[in-house]
Amino acid sequence: MKVTRGDTDGIPVLKLDGEFDSFETDLVREAFEACLQAGSRDVVLDLGAMTFANSTTIAYFITAQKRATASGGRLVLARPRDFIVKTLATLGLDQVFSISETVEAAVNELRPA
Repeated sequence: MKVTRGDTDGIPVLKLDGEFDSFETDLVREAFEACLQAGSRDVVLDLGAMTFANSTTIAYFITAQKRATASGGRLVLARPRDFIVKTLATLGLDQVFSISETVEAAVNELRPA
């Protein structure tokens, strides 16, 4: 797994590239927490290059959602592949997470009104 941070209009975008399993959780957590510690309240997770996910991945998404909300912010999942969309829908989590088809749409959702 490779995690790359970019910023679009001041909103951090973490691109997750590769397999996200229990061995990669700390890497993703550290990048996400660094965004919050730097003062960002909102974060986009770009999932377009993520090739594998398991229950650990879904559990981490829930944790990240809670952390963002506790910080007064929001988390948006951008460009999830079909297997993630289907898994989230099966678990009813598509109603919990904000999901966008593009990074641009995710950033637009998070822009202040």
